[in-house]
Amino acid sequence: MGNVASSTLFKSVRIVCLMDYAIEIENLKKDFKEGGVVTHALRGLNMKIRKGEIFGLLGPNGSGKTTTIHILSNLITPTSGTARVLGHDVLEEPEKVRAISGMCMGGTQFLWDMTPREILKYYALLFGLRSDERKARIERLVKDLGITKFQNMQFYMLSTGMKQKVAVAKSLLNDPQVLFLDEPTSGLDVEVAIMIKEYISGLAKDKGVTVILTSHHLFEVEELCREVAIIDEGRLVTKGSITDIKTQMRFPDIAYFCLDRLTGLEFLDGIDGVHGYEIKAGGVFIKVDKNSEVISHLISELKERQFRIRDMELKKPSLEDVFLKIVRRKEYV
Repeated sequence: MGNVASSTLFKSVRIVCLMDYAIEIENLKKDFKEGGVVTHALRGLNMKIRKGEIFGLLGPNGSGKTTTIHILSNLITPTSGTARVLGHDVLEEPEKVRAISGMCMGGTQFLWDMTPREILKYYALLFGLRSDERKARIERLVKDLGITKFQNMQFYMLSTGMKQKVAVAKSLLNDPQVLFLDEPTSGLDVEVAIMIKEYISGLAKDKGVTVILTSHHLFEVEELCREVAIIDEGRLVTKGSITDIKTQMRFPDIAYFCLDRLTGLEFLDGIDGVHGYEIKAGGVFIKVDKNSEVISHLISELKERQFRIRDMELKKPSLEDVFLKIVRRKEYV
């Protein structure tokens, strides 16, 4: 009897733990074969993403990030491994996965002679929405995304930004609990990109929607995402909060000084908290510990040696610096 109770308790705890995550990926592999050539797009990817987050999935072209999203959104099937969306296996329960998820890609195209309202009605019918519910959701999305004035124009007449708004609206018709966004602001002007980012942020904050975002605009990811994963050649390189990743990689701050002269700087190597320097672009870039006392001491040393400081700037490592160091092995300066 005790064993039965323990087993039931274990299963209950396991179910609760599973439901803490919107996405669970275990040893996921995907191979593409063409003309006898095999491309290993994913090579045993493992990852979990918590519910209600805007999560950044990053990597260079060909890293496997789009393949991952396509598997999770049921566009393609994995070669092996498992992937679950809110506890539903993408292979065993594809209908349930499609019912609770939405997908939007940058540069999405629809039939050019259809209007935004016709496009949204068509996809709402595919989702099986009833008449009243269908009308209500279309009205809400058209209004919320600023499509109202353009809802009866043919798609080919719309601006790039308005076309992308229609694509975002389409991905939200089924009121998804998980939203996959693959380069959603690519090629958009600043105003439309900001509007879409604010809307995405509101979905996570106000409705608890889990958003998985890929983007080459790393400042955008840093602005929206609390956690990111960087993948390369189909494998996970690192995952965590942006702050934690920077700390783990021991990124220094970079102090830039524009001085009246750039000779006689050898003394910098002997200052505690300084980890090297580089002279370029008319100034000196100095790697320093994240400590205000180091900067103060550095300024005092420069003044004591009769250097006149014309300008100074302190640079904190960005997500782009992290990305370049991990993926391209590029030095941070």
